[in-house]
Amino acid sequence: MQINAFRQACCSADDQMGKLEAVYNVSGSTTLDALLREICAEDFLQYSSSHDRLSVEINGRQLAEVSSSGDIVWNADVSPDTPVGLVIGSSPLHFVFRLDARRVNMKREPPEPPSDYQIGAMQLDRRMYGGIGSLLGLIMALVLLNTVLEGFYFEHAVKWLICLLGVITGSIAGRILASRKWPSL
Repeated sequence: MQINAFRQACCSADDQMGKLEAVYNVSGSTTLDALLREICAEDFLQYSSSHDRLSVEINGRQLAEVSSSGDIVWNADVSPDTPVGLVIGSSPLHFVFRLDARRVNMKREPPEPPSDYQIGAMQLDRRMYGGIGSLLGLIMALVLLNTVLEGFYFEHAVKWLICLLGVITGSIAGRILASRKWPSL
């Protein structure tokens, strides 16, 4: 079985000098762990001080992460003992640099949330702010109808429509305000 491997350059000099693709011939029963260890042993992967971890991906799905020291951290839903033929098939294997925020489902402890961490407005808060916004929207519509728009002599149905639009707009604005995370002073 032939595995095509592509890697992202770690710097502009690496892009010019190093090879960015390689072909590995393995049997279909070779495990993912054995394949990655073989790739790490051949010095195909290159790192820099700012790019010290490569994400191992197939068709955009992350399988593992390889550090510059050669340590492999497997994705939680991938077994290192899985045969290469079942996972890779004819798809190319990609080694790309990812930021910490992009790494998900890795086998490690989840980080602790900060002490001032907020999940967002609760449903009750959204309803309350939506209700207050509706009331303010209705008041603003009535004030506009009785002051600025008074000279237009709208029909009764049009005035109700303007009031309804004020209520809807106020409700939406109130719910948006409730869902925002305001910094504590």
